[in-house]
Amino acid sequence: MTIKQYISTFFKGMAMGIVNVIPVSSGTVSLIIGVFERFINSIKSLNLKAFKLLFKGEFSEFAKRTDIKFLLTLLIGIMAGMILTAISLKAIFKKYEVYAYAFFIGLIVASIIYVLGTIGKKTPKMIILMIIAAVFSFYLSLKSNPYPNDNFLYLMLCGAVGALGMIVPGISGSHLMLLMGNYELIVTQAIPQIAKWSTWGQGMMILLPFVIGAVVSIISVSYLLSWLMKEYRNETLSVLSGFMIGSLPVVYPWKEVLPGMFDYYFYMPPMNMELVVAILMAVIGAALVLTLSYYSKKKEERMARKQKRLAMKSEC
Repeated sequence: MTIKQYISTFFKGMAMGIVNVIPVSSGTVSLIIGVFERFINSIKSLNLKAFKLLFKGEFSEFAKRTDIKFLLTLLIGIMAGMILTAISLKAIFKKYEVYAYAFFIGLIVASIIYVLGTIGKKTPKMIILMIIAAVFSFYLSLKSNPYPNDNFLYLMLCGAVGALGMIVPGISGSHLMLLMGNYELIVTQAIPQIAKWSTWGQGMMILLPFVIGAVVSIISVSYLLSWLMKEYRNETLSVLSGFMIGSLPVVYPWKEVLPGMFDYYFYMPPMNMELVVAILMAVIGAALVLTLSYYSKKKEERMARKQKRLAMKSEC
């Protein structure tokens, strides 16, 4: 890789990191900016054969097989983007929580529309799967733990689930973090803490198990999802869409935590300027995702045409 390529990859990683901490699919952005396939292939190459080369001291062969220079540069950019955005979100949540959640609702609703649009023809089987997933997710949303949980194993699980947003276009890891109750603990608390030397240790206590879970998930789930998306693509997307639909109560702005209970009390917002601004933020969030989706679709169409031309040339 040239210096120019390193810089370009770093900033592409930053773009992925920025959207990784808000309910937008990082996988969608990676597809738009043209690193999705290379990112997934690099992750999938981190197998036993590759690590054997590393242990034997064959570093150049390991780097070539795994595309490790690209992967590390992209990951550094992702971390930089996540830290910068998380610091900003901490201040935003403190002053404008209702507007932030309204913005998230717009992002998520538009993401659901995007994912459903990629399914194509909806069969009764797919609709049933989506409804089951939505009902199950809706129940979890109403009964989800609204309090942060810093248990080591639970944080690993959060990392494993949250990493899905990086490798599944249309699915947001941050949205899943909201559902699991640890979004603010990880995004607006732990990530900003590692940016300061005085609180670095506290942040790492939260992020270390999260990162372990994410790494394991990305390496292992990339194979599983690759198979599911190949063999049962529409069914998989139907289930994921259902989960996204059912988890919308988690980001509903007008709710309160019931004291002593793992539950919420939802209420209708008053008709005032706050509601008007909240609706505007939701529309802006939806427009952002739909714009990204449009360019993602165009990118996929160009890739499909390119592959078709290459196939025709090989036949000749």
